[in-house]
Amino acid sequence: NMKIISIRELEEYKEIATKYIHSKWGWDGNYQIYEDSIYGCVDTKESTPYWYLLEDDNKIVGCAGLIEHDFISRTDLSPWLCSLFIENDCRGKALGSILIEKVKEGAKKEHFNSVYLCTDLDGYYEKYGFHYFGEGFYDDGSPAKIYKTDLVEKV
Repeated sequence: NMKIISIRELEEYKEIATKYIHSKWGWDGNYQIYEDSIYGCVDTKESTPYWYLLEDDNKIVGCAGLIEHDFISRTDLSPWLCSLFIENDCRGKALGSILIEKVKEGAKKEHFNSVYLCTDLDGYYEKYGFHYFGEGFYDDGSPAKIYKTDLVEKV
């Protein structure tokens, strides 16, 4: 019984989402950044952020977000798929694709033409319509591969 929860639409999940997403991607000292963004997506008229949880039989098994900028040097690019995570025991069932499609849907609704992401994975995002775009850098100076997917067909 799989269900996508949009925090924009179900704000009662904002605290649960903040704790869950921070537990997967955060570190000591940056809880406030996640809380600010996730709580901020509720009732906003802005085109980002969007935050999602994936629930299976009332258990959270994954998350993802659509944000204006990721923690990366290329602030000229927007928006970004971020914080994609699927619990280890749920992997191998293409559940990530459900969240990726939901993020793309949110971006399309906001009239974005493409979505970016940064990753150190090889061969994962390509399965879901992303292609290598170039290099960027995290704020600690380490390199990041940037991928892009186009949301509109090129004519």
